[in-house]
Amino acid sequence: MELLVVLVIASLAISMVGPAFQRLLPGLTLEAESRKLAGLLRHARSQAILSGAPVAISQDAESGGLRLSYREQPYMVPEHFSLALEAGPGKGEAGLGVVVGTAQILFYPRGDSSGGSLSLTLDDGRSEAVSVDWLSGRVQRGLLEEVPPLEQEKEQEKEQAQEDDGETQE
Repeated sequence: MELLVVLVIASLAISMVGPAFQRLLPGLTLEAESRKLAGLLRHARSQAILSGAPVAISQDAESGGLRLSYREQPYMVPEHFSLALEAGPGKGEAGLGVVVGTAQILFYPRGDSSGGSLSLTLDDGRSEAVSVDWLSGRVQRGLLEEVPPLEQEKEQEKEQAQEDDGETQE
């Protein structure tokens, strides 16, 4: 009888903990997917170094996935995610299987790159960024911040100054 009571209490506790655990999963999948993207970019850099030829990464216009110049199929992000590629300061090259004029990240045989970043966003608004340094080709992951507080204060000061100018002109 006591064992039955313990089992009932344990099952009730587990049933209450389950939904709370489900709320943690989207954050874990965001982190896991950003790790995959960082690994994909690191692999592209290694491929450029080993092959002695530049490797381009661009966003596929049809599927929204990432297209690597040495692969046929684009890498697709799972549902509930959106992906945005922003090119860095380096210049793109034609002839790498990428449409000229599209944003791309290039890795060169010396290990450097054109730079750029990938923004991975969940449907609920949480985001992570994977950035590529243009000088070293280093790939880094991090949380995507909306607007740093210092820049927000500067924008508020500018708006206040514009309002004050408007009042003095009247």
